[in-house]
Amino acid sequence: MKPSLLLLTLFLALPAAYAGEFKVEKKPFKSTVGFEGSFLPQEALVMKIDPKVWADFTIKELVAQGGAVKKGAAVVVLDTEGIDRQLADDTDATMARKMALKTGELELANLEKTTPWRLEAAELGYKRARDDHQYFVEVSRPLQEESAKRSLQSTERYLESATEELKQLLKMYKEDDLTEETEEIILKRQRYSVEAAEFRLKSAKLSTKRALEVTIPRSAVDQEQALKDAEVAWKTAREALPAALQQKRLDVKKLQVADQRADANSQDLKADRGQMEIQAPSDGTIYHGEISNGRWNPVSAAKFMKVGGKIPARVALASLIPSGAKLHLDAFVDETAAAKLKKGQKGYVASVSSPRSRLSVELAEVASHPAVDGKYHIRLTLSADGSPKGLNLVPGMKGKGKITTGDQGESLAVPVQALKEEADGTYTVRVKSAEGQESATPVTVGAESNGMIVVLSGLEEGQIVITPDEPASK
Repeated sequence: MKPSLLLLTLFLALPAAYAGEFKVEKKPFKSTVGFEGSFLPQEALVMKIDPKVWADFTIKELVAQGGAVKKGAAVVVLDTEGIDRQLADDTDATMARKMALKTGELELANLEKTTPWRLEAAELGYKRARDDHQYFVEVSRPLQEESAKRSLQSTERYLESATEELKQLLKMYKEDDLTEETEEIILKRQRYSVEAAEFRLKSAKLSTKRALEVTIPRSAVDQEQALKDAEVAWKTAREALPAALQQKRLDVKKLQVADQRADANSQDLKADRGQMEIQAPSDGTIYHGEISNGRWNPVSAAKFMKVGGKIPARVALASLIPSGAKLHLDAFVDETAAAKLKKGQKGYVASVSSPRSRLSVELAEVASHPAVDGKYHIRLTLSADGSPKGLNLVPGMKGKGKITTGDQGESLAVPVQALKEEADGTYTVRVKSAEGQESATPVTVGAESNGMIVVLSGLEEGQIVITPDEPASK
């Protein structure tokens, strides 16, 4: 055979490789929705730690995945040495903190009382110094100066008087030409008086000069300085004493706030210690990870649920399945499937481990909104008859099944891939005549399920429809 003839023959044979034929027949047609899900308990108690301050939750012992526990039994035993030591240290720190706060409050109470007194005393001291200074300037200094001058004048007059008296005595006794012994004694006494007056005058001159030039001016300087000091003390007291009182109030408030926060921290630490006693709230079975919202997620827990592992805060570590908890099946379907599902529809499920088994189910719940992944959560209750003989269902096992959503009875149906959507939105199928000729035939369609679709009009029983095969890669 020539190469060109061979290629022509192969080309003519290609349609048979990429197309098939389907004979249209009336058969029972039921609409179904397939699903895949997990057998999970109707009730599961999720365990997690929600600490306030403590961060080290190291595992020493734990119940293995799927392990049975009794109520009150330890699910996880944690290393508590660190937090117990912290609690002991916190007790001593609390005593010291309370003592410091009490001392601060007593000091504040004293300042509240004494600050007005000290302010009043400082003001009184300033007023007295001002009055003393004014009195000294206006009265005391002039009086002291006048007194010093008058004292000198008095001494001078006394000397003058004593001297004059001595002169008169000498004159009188000289005229007698005879001085008696008594008169001599009187003259001697008068001479002593003159000498004494002369000394007093000398002393008075020095004292007066000292008083006028040194003592009184020094007193004036001292009075001036005392007034300045009292004024500075008063001004300083007006600023410093209220500021010190306010600072003490702030210090005590800070101590009180720190004490309250420390007390709260202590309570949080004690609460965190209480959370470290992770016990089973009832008899049941332990599953590592979280069972909630139709899913069992053991992935996160698998990273730390081991001896030496550290439990992170607010992450589910395990779920307790109470003894006797019934199983149901949770699954997630797309929007197209969810639109066909209604509560009460029935179907069946088979466990992945026993794909030929059949367990009757009834749709108990369909989510009204999609989850974040766009899937709709559905929940199916299992038949009260229980599992098929020999099938031992446990939580976490997978299952596949179908739910019947409609029954069209005896209907004409064709494979979905036989349809072709035209530009106007209608559908056609290619029908093969008895002579082998193909032609496009318009059809109206109805329910669709499992790759088949009901043809409501356009076809008759016994006709042959061409069904293009989809490429293997699709």
